Amino acid sequence: MQTVKNLIQLSQKGLPRALNRLPLNSSTEIRLTRLCTQRCRQCSVYERTTEPAIMSFEDFQLIARKLRDYGAYIGFISGGEATLVPHLDKILLEAKRTFTSATTLVTGLYNKPEIIHKFGRIALDNDINIQTSLDGLGKIGDSLRGAKDFASTVLSHMKWLSQRREQSNSLLYANIVINNLNLEQVPELIKRARDLGWRTTIGLYHSLTDTTRLDDEMKLRPGKRLDDLLNFLDNNDDILNLNSFVRGIGDFVAGKSPGFCAFVDAPVITTRTTIMENGDVHLCYGDPIGNLKNEDLFSIFKGEKYNERISEYKQCSGCWTTCYSQRYLLMHPRSVGELFHNVRKIVKLKTK
Repeated sequence: MQTVKNLIQLSQKGLPRALNRLPLNSSTEIRLTRLCTQRCRQCSVYERTTEPAIMSFEDFQLIARKLRDYGAYIGFISGGEATLVPHLDKILLEAKRTFTSATTLVTGLYNKPEIIHKFGRIALDNDINIQTSLDGLGKIGDSLRGAKDFASTVLSHMKWLSQRREQSNSLLYANIVINNLNLEQVPELIKRARDLGWRTTIGLYHSLTDTTRLDDEMKLRPGKRLDDLLNFLDNNDDILNLNSFVRGIGDFVAGKSPGFCAFVDAPVITTRTTIMENGDVHLCYGDPIGNLKNEDLFSIFKGEKYNERISEYKQCSGCWTTCYSQRYLLMHPRSVGELFHNVRKIVKLKTK
């Protein structure tokens, strides 16, 4: 029944956008706050100085209404650390009403247990997915995430949420950002998540966007260490990534251009928007293309800043990220084998 409803909304709002060459806005991330409980080496979100530091519930309601007016399908509620937002409970319920296909709470699970339990219960009770990060164990994890006892804290909260999942349809998954410092730990990280009943996704360290930064020690390098890990990840049912994405990592790290840009080559289907705590709307890298507190998505996607940004992206050599590149690969399989695998991954994603 829910699938039928999704198709009806897509036909009502999505198809007119496509006919006018406007993005479907299939995926939206709303970053509620720049505040965070961790100090990750790859991230600079907590260094932002916008005021207020936390999006108010009233502003979220306004933005959610504008998203519904335009069409909103897959939503990610993140930060910073989303559980630092005191009114996150109300935001999650409003988000569930806004995004018709799926809503995901993105949290580092690095906060007081009572806070994680409060918001975790709301997510589970309302079939809201929960995504966390699990980048390293022991000293490596603490160094990468800038947090004491990172892995033990996160794994403890993952266990608690998994034990209370019961009849919930929430998808629980941990994202592992592979980098030059944690390659040997990735198989064990995947096992730890699997043993707790969590799925796993693989991301690549990058310094592509305005809130990521360059760290030479983390930068992936070609070689046997990376090759061994990629052989382990290839066709691995314990991860949710597409085979085509995993198999392209080596070439990208070696400096080979992907040959496509999701925003340029598939602007209707694969555009992903990120909305910051002050309402600014971003695509990939670059300045905001508008502000949803003052504008609507119709005017933003028809505006000069959006078109200028797409023109800039035409000069980009390309990236290899789960947010952008994998989205393109999902909708543009390059062989019958890739198509079959993509369908299989989608089916697996929807089953416990």
